[in-house]
Amino acid sequence: MERSQFTIDRALYSDDVAARAAHRYTGELGVEVRSQGANLTVGFWSLDGSKLPEDLWARFSRDLLDERLRAAVRSETNGLQQELLRAALNQAQPVMPHVEV
Repeated sequence: MERSQFTIDRALYSDDVAARAAHRYTGELGVEVRSQGANLTVGFWSLDGSKLPEDLWARFSRDLLDERLRAAVRSETNGLQQELLRAALNQAQPVMPHVEV
């Protein structure tokens, strides 16, 4: 079974970012993420015994950068997201008619 292993520096990519990037491959490859001190090790292997894609490192690197950018956007817009959610929930609440007895 062919296997590739990549070392990810946790100073550059958080555990969450690495896990999200690695998860993108679970439909086509076996994936394992392990902690090794200041690094994460991400292993990929073929589920059907075929060769791994030649551009796997390039694809995974792009996905790491993409997930890091998504995490930054989530962090920077968290307050806005909360306000939008609050406004949407307030709009969705039914108006109770005033009933006089």
